[in-house]
Amino acid sequence: SLQLPLETCETLNGSWGFNIKDDRFKSVKSVIHYLVNAAGRNANLLLNVGPMPNGKIQTEFSDTLEKVGKWLTLHGQSIYGTRGGPAPPQDWGVVTSKDKKIFVHILKYPEQDSLPVPGIRGTVERCYQMDGGRKISFKQEGDHLILDLSTGLPDPLDTIIEIETR
Repeated sequence: SLQLPLETCETLNGSWGFNIKDDRFKSVKSVIHYLVNAAGRNANLLLNVGPMPNGKIQTEFSDTLEKVGKWLTLHGQSIYGTRGGPAPPQDWGVVTSKDKKIFVHILKYPEQDSLPVPGIRGTVERCYQMDGGRKISFKQEGDHLILDLSTGLPDPLDTIIEIETR
């Protein structure tokens, strides 16, 4: 089936061009969530920065972009070159995948200790939290993978569970 390419178009505040009165700056967390949600939906993220009349970028923008860049240095393999899925977007976040790795991006950490992730086929070899490599217990039930989050630590930006399949 023919799919139209998706794109999310956003600004780092509320204006497409420079506006000295616009102080509705997006947080680092908000920009990372836009990026992760775009990747999990097979979309491109167009993020606009309106330069000042002298051509410089406001420090509010450059600081945010630098922090997002540092996040990508650590977590970029869960974004760059990935495709959305195999699970469709969920209330708690999105899933990206590349080769035999699946990345579960938990943007809204659940209150319960178990997280069902649909659409995971094949044999799961291991699951671990991307930050620190903390092992995450799991069980497979049909095409659902049930992650045990009781041993994980919520990340305030994006808790990423890396799954290796065979």
